[in-house]
Amino acid sequence: AVMDTESMRRVWSSIVDKYSDQAHFIYELLQNADDAGATRARFVLLANELLFAHNGTRHFSISDPLSEKSDSKHGDLGDVNAITSVGNSNKKYNTIGKFGVGFKAVFQYTNTPHIYDPNLNFKIERYIVPVLLDHDHEMRLADETLFVFPFDSETIGAKQAEREIAEKLAALIQPTLFLKNLM
Repeated sequence: AVMDTESMRRVWSSIVDKYSDQAHFIYELLQNADDAGATRARFVLLANELLFAHNGTRHFSISDPLSEKSDSKHGDLGDVNAITSVGNSNKKYNTIGKFGVGFKAVFQYTNTPHIYDPNLNFKIERYIVPVLLDHDHEMRLADETLFVFPFDSETIGAKQAEREIAEKLAALIQPTLFLKNLM
């Protein structure tokens, strides 16, 4: 498949390296939660995965592939479409980041991020392929969106991932200072 070629791996590495600061995606997750209207968020770091949950009121949506270009142009692109592409955004001008490129930094640590949302459950394979999941996650509360990042990267082992993320979480100082909703 095209996504498995060496040239595509280099493209994705350059995207992930854009946010190569160790565990930078922690900030991206908090910003995306705030943009979704969340008032609370939580991280759970385990030996083999990171869980991130928030109570945002904006849940995942999907654009029809036939209207994706128009939806992107008008700022109405579905969240699944935005998170599984590069250069497309579902964010309006009044939000800080564009959901997608910054989120891609999770691929430093995982090959298969899982997203459990009140509207749908899916995982992302091969950087851009959404795959529906037929189950919910036992740690997701009813009003939450839960992200699960298994430490299954070929380049960073689980112990290194856990250590780097633990260091980033321990070093967070006033991470919600510039956020509107999260306290």
